[in-house]
Amino acid sequence: MPDVAIITEACIGTKDRACVDVCPVQCIYEYDPREGLLFSEDQPDAGVVNTHQPSPEAIGIFADTLLYVNVDECTACTACYEPGICPVGAIYSADAVPDGSDAANYNDDDPYAGHDHTFFVEHSRAVFAT
Repeated sequence: MPDVAIITEACIGTKDRACVDVCPVQCIYEYDPREGLLFSEDQPDAGVVNTHQPSPEAIGIFADTLLYVNVDECTACTACYEPGICPVGAIYSADAVPDGSDAANYNDDDPYAGHDHTFFVEHSRAVFAT
């Protein structure tokens, strides 16, 4: 997987959307449980443009509690995981998702420093696999 963005556990229950506002390709999606769809906007606050039918098994894990990056659409521009964008430090590049080891580098704002976040790399792909 190229060096795409991965949203990890600090986003659960937060969903600040600052990452959505800076994403130039709008590859960050929210889940609407009423419609059963993942959706993104062409431009922030411009209305729903892109939708995906999520994998029922994968979306069932966190449902609408966090945001999801479609790694096939992400251009690895780094805009969403620049320091100061995510207020909880939930976003990493796929190549730098911390594994909980002593050598892992965590974002300064990540309240889950020390946790193994590698689950979210595969989960990001699985949510969009139908």
